[in-house]
Amino acid sequence: MTVLRLLFDASSIIYALKLKRVEILHGNYIQHLTVYEVLNAIWKEAYLVKSLSYEEAKRFIGIFAEVLEYLNILSIHPYESEVLKTAIDLDLTAYDASYVVLTEKNNLTLVTEDEKLREKASEKVKVMSLREVIK
Repeated sequence: MTVLRLLFDASSIIYALKLKRVEILHGNYIQHLTVYEVLNAIWKEAYLVKSLSYEEAKRFIGIFAEVLEYLNILSIHPYESEVLKTAIDLDLTAYDASYVVLTEKNNLTLVTEDEKLREKASEKVKVMSLREVIK
């Protein structure tokens, strides 16, 4: 059995939190800005969309903080130029391109719920949705 080494974006982390499947994150990877993106997504759902109560949002953040202890956090440094080139070549934001570059450089599989990112990134790296990972 092959063990996948996975790089999760914020959309998949939020989805894993909602599905109560955070164990899948253990020992895998995120890029350092994902922490802020997850916090921002939880804030948005609690404050703007109101799909989470303040207490639920705090619980999600607490779980996420615990999960961070078991994740490997990657930086885009020293790949800044490659991120820019990938963003231009694949018509992605630099933020999304950073996931592609880190996936490629670290021989990982990108996990995202973002369909545009999944489609464009698949030109360079292996990409899956969380549902595909947990099936």
